[in-house]
Amino acid sequence: MKLKALLMLLWLPLTALAQTIPIEGVVVDAQNHRPLPFASVYVGPTASTITNAEGAFTIKCETSDVLRISYVGYKTLNIQAAQLSRQVELQPMETMLQEVTVMPIDLKKLIRKTTKEMRQQLRKYENRESNFFYRQITFSDTTCIELMEAFLNARSAVYLQDLSLLKGRFAGIQPDSLHRYSFYTNFFTESCLPMLTRYDSHDNRNSKPLTRNYKDFYHLDYDILGDGDERLIAVHFIPKEGIKKPILDVKLYIDPKTYHLRKMEGTNNNVSIVNRDYYVLKVDTVKTLKTVVSLESSTFNLTVNMTEERGFVEVQSVYIDEQHERYGKTHNTRSILFNIGDQLASKGSQIRPTGDLHQYIREQDYDLDFWNENEIVRRTPVEDAVVWLFESKQLFGVFK
Repeated sequence: MKLKALLMLLWLPLTALAQTIPIEGVVVDAQNHRPLPFASVYVGPTASTITNAEGAFTIKCETSDVLRISYVGYKTLNIQAAQLSRQVELQPMETMLQEVTVMPIDLKKLIRKTTKEMRQQLRKYENRESNFFYRQITFSDTTCIELMEAFLNARSAVYLQDLSLLKGRFAGIQPDSLHRYSFYTNFFTESCLPMLTRYDSHDNRNSKPLTRNYKDFYHLDYDILGDGDERLIAVHFIPKEGIKKPILDVKLYIDPKTYHLRKMEGTNNNVSIVNRDYYVLKVDTVKTLKTVVSLESSTFNLTVNMTEERGFVEVQSVYIDEQHERYGKTHNTRSILFNIGDQLASKGSQIRPTGDLHQYIREQDYDLDFWNENEIVRRTPVEDAVVWLFESKQLFGVFK
């Protein structure tokens, strides 16, 4: 009995050390201390997240676990959870002068080989699926009018295809007699934006960066980022003047050794999205209209991060920040989509690309306990306040 008691005393501290606990931090640039949004925080297949728009993250892991914190264009940091400080600093890779590099960059060859490699990745791994967490929040001036969260399944190689809804919730507020509100029914489909065509095409309607006829639409410039043996080529695709159709103005970060795409960031110009307008006809009577809204005067920023954790190039996260003027108000919609791998079941209802995600979610029951346990990407203080407000008013699952 004494031996058993002694073994129990020895075992208890070990189990305490092995407990999974929430680890918090803020990832910043080591030089200017600016937050780095959507940096990857990885422990393992079932323990990973990204930083939010303010660079903050929360992840559950053991204190002995090693976190790999990475951000394209910065040196990767590997650090034990027990040694992690509140502020995590990442060192930026140096920008190398083009004229003093050992090997000059042949941009035509780089783009041609990258396009070929990404198409091969797409064809070889086109049936690989993953689950994604999605969060969308919309403001009209300073008033938050909607918050949506969902778990989706999709084919994830290179860009997202064939989405289905696993679980979702949304809440919002309807206008009073003095206001009009406007938000998107299919904003989530912009997260599926492809940056290349599957096959070679001479179709002049095609204005993707990674395609054979990119020179018809873009001027090119580039930067070289270096960190010892590691290099990245940041190719800037600059749209030519006079293009009226949707076109990307972006930087593609390419690994010149593998020709794999690591990141895309920039703007999407001349966009049109299906919109739902809410406005009051008379007191207590609200009418809804669906319209296609042209965003020619909008600011539409996007960032797409890629990962190779599962041995192929797939989407890790997509962030979109769109702002435009409508009804005399400034409307701003932000969304984040994050690859969570196989953490949830992969069965769900298929979503049409132009469909209304609100309608799909409305057909499901609302499970408060599930959402309290699955924050996935840490909410910002504003998002936390909105969730609290909507939950206190019991708006989730009832908004029409």
